[in-house]
Amino acid sequence: MRVTEKSIDIVIRECFKKHIKNGLFNPNFIGPEPEYYSGGRCHSRVLGILIQAIQSMGYIADIQRMVKFDKPHKFPDKKRNQSGFKPDITVVDNNDDIVGIVEYETIDAAEEHLYLKVEYFKHAIPSNKNLQFIIFFPTLTTLKRAPMPWIELNRQKYEKPLAEELKKLSGDHPAIDIHYLILSEKGFSSEIIENGDARNKSTQNIWEI
Repeated sequence: MRVTEKSIDIVIRECFKKHIKNGLFNPNFIGPEPEYYSGGRCHSRVLGILIQAIQSMGYIADIQRMVKFDKPHKFPDKKRNQSGFKPDITVVDNNDDIVGIVEYETIDAAEEHLYLKVEYFKHAIPSNKNLQFIIFFPTLTTLKRAPMPWIELNRQKYEKPLAEELKKLSGDHPAIDIHYLILSEKGFSSEIIENGDARNKSTQNIWEI
């Protein structure tokens, strides 16, 4: 069954709300407090919530499993050709076939890094014939204070340009559903991109319980 038929975006959002209600996740994890940002507790906590949501739908989640490209590719600023990448989560079915790729980005991901992940998706799709969906989940905030001086305060400026890149990717690979999720201090937003067009757009302030 396709993930969109099960409303993966809603399942993920409800998982977040449950942990917010229980006090295990709050805006501090994506705010200016330095103890949470980057590869620290924010990243690990979000991945835990995503895994729980995915597994509740009957899928199996692998952590940093290698996803191969159709052919080696040299990306900008890379010293050698790259033959694949390890996304945060790969989703597999009972036959151990990869059906989903999940990438979450915290507030310190550089602009180049955000767009690089879209390029990774582009080169991974042709060699993974059972792939059904991609979840790209950046944290795009408008903070008044950053946890570290090099972190941009206004990251919501990337929302629309990234959406356009994902629409291009979807247009080239119409069989793949792309779930574009955004986490910010204002809440949780989602849209599904199919055949180059976005649908089911939704935004909710999950912090208000």
